[in-house]
Amino acid sequence: MTAFRGKILKVLAVTAVPAVCVWYLFHNLDTQRFAAAFDSLPAHGLVAACLLFSTTALLQGMRLYSILEKHCSLPWAVRGCFLCSGVNTLLPARLGDVVKSVYLSINCGITIPATLCAVFWERLSDLVTVLFMAVCVGIYLDAPELYMPALSLPLALIAGLFLIRRFRNFFHKCVSLLPNAALRTQLDAIILRLAGEQYRPSALRLTALSLPIWAGFCIFNALFFAYFHDSMPDLFTGLLLTAAGAVGVMLPGTPGGIGTFEASIVAALGLVDVDKSEALAFALVLHLVQVIPAVLYAVYAALRGQWSLSGARSSLLETEAAGKNASSSCSGL
Repeated sequence: MTAFRGKILKVLAVTAVPAVCVWYLFHNLDTQRFAAAFDSLPAHGLVAACLLFSTTALLQGMRLYSILEKHCSLPWAVRGCFLCSGVNTLLPARLGDVVKSVYLSINCGITIPATLCAVFWERLSDLVTVLFMAVCVGIYLDAPELYMPALSLPLALIAGLFLIRRFRNFFHKCVSLLPNAALRTQLDAIILRLAGEQYRPSALRLTALSLPIWAGFCIFNALFFAYFHDSMPDLFTGLLLTAAGAVGVMLPGTPGGIGTFEASIVAALGLVDVDKSEALAFALVLHLVQVIPAVLYAVYAALRGQWSLSGARSSLLETEAAGKNASSSCSGL
């Protein structure tokens, strides 16, 4: 009975936020105006938008390529980023980050701790950049709800990084209690990389690599909003949409931020007096344009046998001998 109650509580915790978002989106919705917003959207324009958004994976791949210090090729880095986006849309708990790490490890000969730490630096730089954008827009519009949710995650990662560096031996002792020898080896290598200054990428370089990515998102969102509403592009609107969409994906809920993303976009556009029904139509189309290319690639890669959750698990929990080999090569990535 206790286990059953625990499962019910877990389901409620996962579905509560999306349920509230869906209620917010469809409460007092003008269905006629909502349907009319789709009438002027040609299919070829949406295909072009999907292709245009897909080019942002190149910028993400260039950043990952640089963080990994060129130990994988740029095409593999781009594929890994594209795969990560697709898997994160299909599966919960940011499993795409783990799949990307294993994918690059298998195909590029890099240790899993090295790729996981590279993903950590990617996410930390993304969260800090999103927080900066959200604060700028929130202060300008006097809307703290735009940046308050974005404040927790980067602070949590920074606090975790500080604790690992300050109490490295304590974390090593905790890892030593795990029953699986290979997993202990992998986690020890991750702690070593996060705690060691020699593995820390330059904050200035991370910023320089992350800003073009998010600038690309802003430009795309501004262009697509102008295309959707048949108006002139506005970079502030692009910044607003980018910050709001990123905050929506951060919120706990369904894979890919379904529901939370749309609610964040609609709420943000409401701050600049865009009708709720039209804003929801735009948010749905924008979300589809952003996720369809990556999802198609993730499905294609899965059908080709290039990734699977069972394969990722077996790679993380490989034999003790393989784990020791990974640890011994950790210093050279």
